Amino acid sequence: MQTMVAFTSRDHSWVGTVGFRSFAQEVDVAVGLALKCGENMRATAGAAALFKDGDDGIDPQTATDLENERLVTAGLREAFPSHDIIGEESSAAAGGVPAVEARPTWIIDPIDGTQNFCHGMPESVVSIGLAVGGLPELGVIYDPYRDDLYVGVVEEGAYLNGRRLPPADEGAPDQLDRSVVLSDLGYERSAQGSARLAAVYRALLDRNVFAFRIVGSTVLSLAWLASGRCDAVIMGVGKRDTPKAWDWCAGWALGRATGCTFRRLISDRPFALASSSVCAARREALAEVLQASVREAVADLPMDELPSEA
Repeated sequence: MQTMVAFTSRDHSWVGTVGFRSFAQEVDVAVGLALKCGENMRATAGAAALFKDGDDGIDPQTATDLENERLVTAGLREAFPSHDIIGEESSAAAGGVPAVEARPTWIIDPIDGTQNFCHGMPESVVSIGLAVGGLPELGVIYDPYRDDLYVGVVEEGAYLNGRRLPPADEGAPDQLDRSVVLSDLGYERSAQGSARLAAVYRALLDRNVFAFRIVGSTVLSLAWLASGRCDAVIMGVGKRDTPKAWDWCAGWALGRATGCTFRRLISDRPFALASSSVCAARREALAEVLQASVREAVADLPMDELPSEA
């Protein structure tokens, strides 16, 4: 099975002309690796999926996931031997997500949106982020089907195919009835979980949200948020298979570089790479409205029915 999108190649040498003052070498290496991973994805779109041990058959994995992570890990280790590396596939094999330490840590999702990838749907991306002190400082996201390359460095701005992205609040709505909100049902299928999902989405529909969209890739959703293709993102409403650090790192870096607001859905604790949910928006006022709506929707649920890091 092949993707329905015709590939058109761009010249991504623009990255070298931006002149990032910090992380210039890191950006160059990460971009080169992401583009190579994208080539692999285009060549194998619709690949057969296996399922990871211990996940009840809900989290697909392909040979391309494994090859992309191997390629990125090897390239980063060669270029930055003192840096830590966390990858989705190696973490799954090890049985857990390592803690993100203060030293520079690369966080990789070799294919985010693997379920889409397996079905030849052109909504999956490569994600390479660099965290320092537990916060993302650099993000590279590559959409190989549209040949869209997102690069962002905190305090230096973010770019899409050479175009500097404007500040997040520039022209963005602050009310639900003018907002396009991206989300995901995830793999929550229990009776309690389904009721929780229904309560949250009904609360937003009752508040006349302009439009809901489900992309099937948390990373791509956050890239679209930073680039203005949507106004807000909520993820982690369900309790099962909630997002992890590799779903957040690069997209959060783009969001920080453009001034997006990131919060947890339920908790007042600051958003972090260990968070299992997100309420992100281009304007803080919209994030406040979304978070309040979600909190009201789940107010009567026992806390043990909610994700532990929400």
